[in-house]
Amino acid sequence: MAVNGVKFEPETAERFVCESGEVYKIEAIQELINLGLDQNLAHVQPTGAYHYHGVPQALVERLDKGEDIILIGYAKDGFPMYYSQSGRYKPSYVLSQDPRTGEICEYRNPRQSLSDSFSDTRPDGTFVSDWVYVEGHGDLDECNGITIDGEYGYLVTKEYPYVSRCLKGEFTETRPQGPPPGAHPHRPPPRGHGED
Repeated sequence: MAVNGVKFEPETAERFVCESGEVYKIEAIQELINLGLDQNLAHVQPTGAYHYHGVPQALVERLDKGEDIILIGYAKDGFPMYYSQSGRYKPSYVLSQDPRTGEICEYRNPRQSLSDSFSDTRPDGTFVSDWVYVEGHGDLDECNGITIDGEYGYLVTKEYPYVSRCLKGEFTETRPQGPPPGAHPHRPPPRGHGED
């Protein structure tokens, strides 16, 4: 969650499903499908919730006090989320060298549909599976985190994975109890005529 109350969401629900069995999860930051990202690499879900997929530029500018490291939020496990204005901390993800597979792959949303085949195409960052973690390749670990001045934190970066895809700390998953928001509470059946 950013310090302004807006959520970070690293991945999307968008995907290509192939008749040959592959499922390719589409990255938010890519050029194949226009997901309506704004200057903050954010957009609105069908529920109306605005959320970030990368560096929230307007928030960074508002919080800028001339220092390199800016606290921009907190992860679900309580660790801080930072942005480095100098970009000095580099992620450890690289594009896979393995060609993709997948024949007759379909993408659909309410506004558009696409069909493509991905067999023998080179990963270019369009899909989550295009990326692989290489320990020590950059400064950041597999969760895009690092220890700075004795404190662990995640960095939101301009390079993949943009926002952490995993958490290092512990947390308890809680789900709201009762009916979903907007649902009518259980009502007893109407009483028939002549009943007391």
